[in-house]
Amino acid sequence: MPWPNKPASLQARLLTAYLAAWLGTAALVGGGLLIYLRGDPARWADHSSAELAMELAGTLARDAEGRLAVAPAPERVQWLTQVAPQDIGYRVFDARGRVLMWSSPITEADWSAARLPASPLGGPTHAVVGGRPLRLWTQAVDLPGDTVWLQVGMSERLVTIIHSGTAVRMGGTVAMTIVLSIALLGLAQFFVLRQLMRPVRRLSREAADVVHQPGRRLEVAGLPSELQPLVLAFNQSLASVELGFERQLRFLADAAHELKTPLALLRAQVELGEKPAALLEDIDHMTRQVQQLLLLAEVTESRSYHPEPLDVAAIVDDVSRFLQPLALRHRVLLWTDTATPPPGLQGDRDALFALVKNLTENAISCSPAGGTVEVTMSPDALVVRDQGSGIAPAHFEHLFKRFWRAPSRRDRGAGLGLAICEAVSRAHGWRITVRNALPGAEFTLHFNPQP
Repeated sequence: MPWPNKPASLQARLLTAYLAAWLGTAALVGGGLLIYLRGDPARWADHSSAELAMELAGTLARDAEGRLAVAPAPERVQWLTQVAPQDIGYRVFDARGRVLMWSSPITEADWSAARLPASPLGGPTHAVVGGRPLRLWTQAVDLPGDTVWLQVGMSERLVTIIHSGTAVRMGGTVAMTIVLSIALLGLAQFFVLRQLMRPVRRLSREAADVVHQPGRRLEVAGLPSELQPLVLAFNQSLASVELGFERQLRFLADAAHELKTPLALLRAQVELGEKPAALLEDIDHMTRQVQQLLLLAEVTESRSYHPEPLDVAAIVDDVSRFLQPLALRHRVLLWTDTATPPPGLQGDRDALFALVKNLTENAISCSPAGGTVEVTMSPDALVVRDQGSGIAPAHFEHLFKRFWRAPSRRDRGAGLGLAICEAVSRAHGWRITVRNALPGAEFTLHFNPQP
């Protein structure tokens, strides 16, 4: 059985990417340097003659009698001009081309025989003296009272001899430097990444423990800023899952509690041979409880909502038609005003229908015979008002609790209607307020609640 491929760690990927980038950079730099070092020797000659010219220009001065002199003369320059006067030399001339100083008599003879013109042109030039290619570098030198020109010449063969081993030595030095720097920096990067990944490893251990410890959350302190949003989102997901689980447990407990007594009563009535009418009434009551419980479970789960543009006026009209038989049975007038519906409202149509139906049905049940239930709306709210006896001050805090019923209620409701309304409004970001209207009670659904 083949082993599954083990995914590479983040630390290994970062280290590999770093080393690859460093090797690529080193290859480019080393290749470019090698090409430069192994290039045209004339480039080295120009570079060497320019360096020599700058060195001599800093020592050029006039003596007490006004004659030009190189003081103090660089020892290596004097030595080279004596040993190889035909391969290295210099002269000084003024702006009119008059030569004021030569490095040696041989240089003067060779350069004059080759008829090299004294020209105050800066930069590199080339000439042939005695059959030898010569690289010239001319540079202006400012002296007290005037400006003179210093011209240095070096043969290409001398430069080639001087720099014959430079490319090899520099190439080896560069290669060794690159290898050592990659090794040292790679080692340093390994320990740095190991230290940086310590919070991630701690996070992995904590995540494994979360499964066995409900209510525990991952620690955000000490994590890199890039990981903190991910951990916060994970903690929020855990909280949502646990909240949904708690809701389901509470729903099952409530359902078992509420259905246990009616089922026992129904069984007793069947055993005692109760009349069918009483049995049907109890069955209808249980059916309503089951429907309300299922609806409550649905509205408390956010994934069951399907947002869409809402026509609140049409929903209120549908609720009015649906509840007209109930209003007639209670001899209550159900009056609606849908002239100014809220514009641009988004939400789940079935959930809003259930909310308005429960508020209106509750108002019908609380209104006396001959009373009126008013359902009105404005651009920001929907109001349901009855003409009952109102709400006792001690009952306000219990209105939206599950299975709570006022002692004065005449119907056999399950006590879930207002809890369903509160769950729907909270899920949509709405808010329900209630007050005594004298007479009756007034429930207001605010579509744009103030923060």
